[in-house]
Amino acid sequence: MARKSLGFVPLIWACPSCGTQNPGPIKTCTSCGAPQPEDVQFLRVGEEEFNFIKDEALIRMAKAGPDIHCPWCGTRNPSTAAVCSNCGGELSQGGKPRQSGQKVQSAAEAAAQPQAPLPPQQAQPLPPASAAQPAKPVNKKTIIIGVVVIAVLCLAGILLVSWLNKTDTIQATVTDVYWERSVGIEEYQEVTASDWCDELPSDAEVLSYSQKYRYTSDSPAANATEVCGEEYVVDTGTGIGEVVQDCVYEVYADYCQYSAWEWVALSPMTVSGRDLSPYWPTFSLSDTQRETGTAEEYVITLTGDGEQYTYTTDDPDLFLQAEPGSVWEVTVNKLNQVRELIPYN
Repeated sequence: MARKSLGFVPLIWACPSCGTQNPGPIKTCTSCGAPQPEDVQFLRVGEEEFNFIKDEALIRMAKAGPDIHCPWCGTRNPSTAAVCSNCGGELSQGGKPRQSGQKVQSAAEAAAQPQAPLPPQQAQPLPPASAAQPAKPVNKKTIIIGVVVIAVLCLAGILLVSWLNKTDTIQATVTDVYWERSVGIEEYQEVTASDWCDELPSDAEVLSYSQKYRYTSDSPAANATEVCGEEYVVDTGTGIGEVVQDCVYEVYADYCQYSAWEWVALSPMTVSGRDLSPYWPTFSLSDTQRETGTAEEYVITLTGDGEQYTYTTDDPDLFLQAEPGSVWEVTVNKLNQVRELIPYN
């Protein structure tokens, strides 16, 4: 996401000693002379609209970078200064740049926030110990019961899964058979489709095109629409605020409707029956058609112990042994699902 600058506005700070509001760049209170604290909170001047600065000198100062606090006396100096304006100390030897880039609130927003707790020396005395409500002790019995319940549920789940996977072997008689075989067919046809114009098949013929949203970029791009959020103010670290917007760029591109020749899947050729004589479908292909593969499925239905079972396979050799009336060993789980089928000798 790109940050777009709209201009610069004046900021103010409240003197912690007398409460006087001072212009942001002023380093000492205009009323009592108290120094601007290092952790000063700057505020916006206007509530509803921005009073943009037109003074080029102030704009250059804001663009130069955050001020630097002298490592020797703490005095705030412009970022371009080499020595402290108060004590003459070298700022390159441990000078600390002011914090910058944070969002600046209006005076109304700051007043609406909860006040920070008082320092320890100003904090109100605590109520007598007798008035404090003791913390309710944790009931160890409740914790133990909870752990036992969870353990029982986990064990029950494990036992249930184990029971469902348990199998039995029974004898069952084949009562019905069913088979189905199919062959996939494709035909080379002229089709109409849509896609991005730079991703069309090599032999495509463009029928029409239009502009369509494709993706969002964090930086400016060709053929993009800028979409920006609400304006807000950030601290430049100089006592001057910068009005910015967070913007993204919705990029549009040509989207084409085209025609091209492609292999298109047709309905498969399918045959089926209820006997033990499966065969493959016979058909003729035109010059523009081709086979794409085969599929086969065989279903054996058995009855045993008063229950009916169904087994599906793609093994034709196993299916051809399933003569109606023949007896098989059937392995089933507790859900009556067939796991294995073996001819009974």
